[in-house]
Formats: sequence, structure tokens, C-alpha cells
Amino acid sequence: MPEPFTFALSEDDFDEYLRGGHWSPDADDNITGEALSGGFIEKLVLAYNEEPTLPSAHQGLGLIALVLGIAEWGVIGTNLPEDPADKDWKSDTGEDSGKHLMSYAVGGIGISHADVGDLETYVEWIAGSDLVPEDQKPALLRLSTIKYRKSGILYDEVRAAGRCSDSPGDTDLRGERFNHFEGPAGNRYCSDYDNSALTERDWVVFRTWMRTSLRTREGQRYLLELWFRKYWQPTFDKVPGGEGAAEEKVVNVRIRNSVPKAADDAIKRTPPLPGAAGRVQRQIDAYADWKLKTARRRWRLMMRPVVLYRHFSGLPQLTGITCK
Repeated sequence: MPEPFTFALSEDDFDEYLRGGHWSPDADDNITGEALSGGFIEKLVLAYNEEPTLPSAHQGLGLIALVLGIAEWGVIGTNLPEDPADKDWKSDTGEDSGKHLMSYAVGGIGISHADVGDLETYVEWIAGSDLVPEDQKPALLRLSTIKYRKSGILYDEVRAAGRCSDSPGDTDLRGERFNHFEGPAGNRYCSDYDNSALTERDWVVFRTWMRTSLRTREGQRYLLELWFRKYWQPTFDKVPGGEGAAEEKVVNVRIRNSVPKAADDAIKRTPPLPGAAGRVQRQIDAYADWKLKTARRRWRLMMRPVVLYRHFSGLPQLTGITCK
């Protein structure tokens, strides 16, 4: 049987991650421009190369994939290689793009934009903690009793209940204003995600405890650990070792973050090119076959972890990789 999953990042590495995301105990969902330092990424790469199977080391590699290839943060520092995204390593995050440590107003919750089953798991964790007063836990847990289009808590249905109402509420349950980008809520969005079982009050309850939890180190750690366990660990275990393994893993986990079946199928494909380039290319091809428009928009950002891994490993950059 596989060993139980253990969160293995050091406190120093976790702190560096929080600093890169501009997190603080009073932060809100209005942060942009997140970035990790090149020196920190180099440290993680070298630790992985020294002992790839050590949990702290391979989770460090996973962290690079998450913040750069998925969350679309940037990199700061000198002597960096050419940016495959042609953005001079700047963050690609914005009010309604990328993924933030404080995400709760658009797209999902936290760095991973937790949704559906992951979101239900997180809501139940919050309700079981001491963050929520006992008399207010039933209102939060009510969200787990609603029937959604998918199994779990569908984020956009909860959001639509507030954004598409005449009184979505601009303050939380304790009187603090929400300071975030509301985002568009046009007729199509409202009709696509309408759920008559939800109310604008549910949206206020939801945002109150999401923001409260995301302002804690425990909440941030819980979501990162959940992502490692559910997405990174399967990629790490399933992608074969050998030349190009690290490069393929950091791309495969981006696919797994969207659709696990496509990530598993990608590993079975015959590489169209020799060596590490072929292993990365088969991943991008699989992503394009899943959603071509999405792949064309994201694949260069997905290459950032690959480029930095090879740069700090002293390896030549891969050539010939593209998106159909």
C-alpha cells in the first residue's frame, strides 16, 4: 500500500511561497503581480536534483509547477533565461486572471481555485475548525446540502446567487467590507449558473468564511496540501522516470489540474520527438486535444517551469516544442 501523504515543505519554503503571493493576515482578493525569486526557484530545483524522491524535494518541484505553470505568477531576479511566454517573466495575474492565495471572488478558492469536490472538502474543514462561531456553522454547512450540477459545491452557482441578485451584499457577517473585483455577471453567466436553492445570503456567508480562512496560515497550508495530495502526487507517481521526467511532470500536473483523465492519457502517448522534448510535446498535444483554445492561450506559460528547471540544472533548453 502507498504511504500516507505528508506535507513536507519546510516552514522557510512555505513562508517564501506566502511572501511571493503577497499574503498577509489582513489581505483581500485584490492582489496582483505575484512572483517568486529566481534564487528560490534555483534552490528548489537543486534540492530536487539532489534527491528527487525526497518528499520535501519533489513537493518543491511541484510548487514551481503550481505557481508558475498554473497560477501564472512571475519570476524576479537577474540572469534568467529567455521567457517562453515573452513577458520578461512578469506575472500574468490580474483581477480576473491567474490564481491568487486570496482568490474567493472570481474563479474558485485560493491558489488552486478549489471547486466542486475540493471546495466541499475545504468548506467542511473550515466548519470543523474554530474559525467559525458555533452559531454560524449551520449557515456555512448548508452549502454542502444543496444539490448542484456536479457532485460537491459548485463555486459559480454560489457566486451567481449573489452576483445575479439585486442585493449581493458588500460587507461580511462582521461588518467588514469586501474589497475585491466583482467581475462581470452577464445574463448568460446568470442563466448558466442559476440555482434556485441558493440565495444572496449564501454568497455573503460563503465569502465571509472563505476570506477569513484564507487569511490564516492554516487555511493556506490546507489548500496547498490538498493540491499536492490530489494533483501533484499522482503526477509524480505516474510519470515515468528517466531523461525528461521532471520536465514532463511539471507540464502533466497542469493538465491534471484541469482534467485528470487527460493527464493520465497523455502519459500513454508515443512521444513525437526524441528525449525530453518529446515527453513535453506529448503533454502539450494532449492538452490541445482536450481544449485547443485553452492550450494555445496557456502553453507558453506552462513552459516556464520547464525552462527554469533546465536553466538551473545547467541543461540546454529544449527546442522544437509547439502547440498545434
